[in-house]
Amino acid sequence: MTKQYIYQETTQWADSSNANHVYVFKEKIKGRSATAVAYMPVGSTQVLQLRTPLKLDLKGRTFQELA
Repeated sequence: MTKQYIYQETTQWADSSNANHVYVFKEKIKGRSATAVAYMPVGSTQVLQLRTPLKLDLKGRTFQELA
């Protein structure tokens, strides 16, 4: 099993309609992009596995590692 990294997004959005989810990444976040393999939407306790990994642009976004 590959090690996965769990991060809570902590971005302070100007538009309050954006939500900060919890993401599961294949690798530690570094640089300007990271590949998410799963996420947990705000207000949910269920982790949703992505069919295909999602490359996120991290510019202007902040995260805190949970595990």
